[in-house]
Amino acid sequence: FFFRFCSFFMSGKHWARYITKARLDFNPFSSGSTLGFLAELKAKSVREAVPKMEVTINRVTDAAAPPRLMLTFVDGRETPVDLGKLSVKDTFAQIELETGRLDLEAMRRGKPWL
Repeated sequence: FFFRFCSFFMSGKHWARYITKARLDFNPFSSGSTLGFLAELKAKSVREAVPKMEVTINRVTDAAAPPRLMLTFVDGRETPVDLGKLSVKDTFAQIELETGRLDLEAMRRGKPWL
């Protein structure tokens, strides 16, 4: 039952479906996964799938400041993501962990978040 529920629940779902706010602080001249994740975050598919998600982008001038991403999920939990140390793939893996946690909580509650 669990696997059928999960496959039904996950079908057609977007990776950002439970994110209500995303705040990205970064130096635009820095390298790493920041620009890659920024491109994903601003993609048309994300805006269409999660139109209520608030995206705040702060460009910092301090070259030594590490890129910071703060994600707020539908349950109010804020999760910091260190884009200076993670690849885009690892960032999505961290988001999927939170998404899985929220899917499980929705299943236990018997009602979806959205």
